[in-house]
Amino acid sequence: MQVGRQSWVREASRRLPAGLERREDNRIHTVMRVAMVRREHDVGLWRVRNISDSGMMLMTQMPVTPGEALTIGLSDTVSIEGRAVWWDGERCGVAFDRAVDCAALLEALVAEQKTPRYRPPRLPVATRAIAYCDRGLHTVRIFNLSARGAGFAHDGCFRAGMAVKLHFDSGEEHRGVIRWSKDGRAGLYLLEPIACARLESAARL
Repeated sequence: MQVGRQSWVREASRRLPAGLERREDNRIHTVMRVAMVRREHDVGLWRVRNISDSGMMLMTQMPVTPGEALTIGLSDTVSIEGRAVWWDGERCGVAFDRAVDCAALLEALVAEQKTPRYRPPRLPVATRAIAYCDRGLHTVRIFNLSARGAGFAHDGCFRAGMAVKLHFDSGEEHRGVIRWSKDGRAGLYLLEPIACARLESAARL
């Protein structure tokens, strides 16, 4: 699957909320949240190990080239531009293009997470799977994935509360329950989470 440069973050969301920019500190905060990391030819969900005013450490087994430009989406409204400094096979160091006040940033993200409309980062994909349910087998188009969920387009036969098993071309199977279904699209809650390493690259799914 080929991933192009999508307008997943509007120009307004590329700017951090007012008051988050700060250059005089370099405080380090340990966090373990998932971020959507966009690269030139790929996008993936990587874990944030820690963050400071000037950079962060990401957990990833995907090869990263020093100097590579990265856009780290910490939520639907907050993203940070930076460049890879190093990669050791499991971790990647990133230097921000513009320093931030990481304490204020994390406080804003926690507040955002408590709002009713918050949702964890989802990996945009374009792949197909076979969905097994009590109405038989159906080919569905998966349009996003997260550790605990999948969004897919269908022919209208899926309803909230239905038990579903997704079978991918790779042979992987994931069981879940439909949380919502509307206008030929549905959201599936997965009973067992997808391993983080499987979501580090949309291009390899």
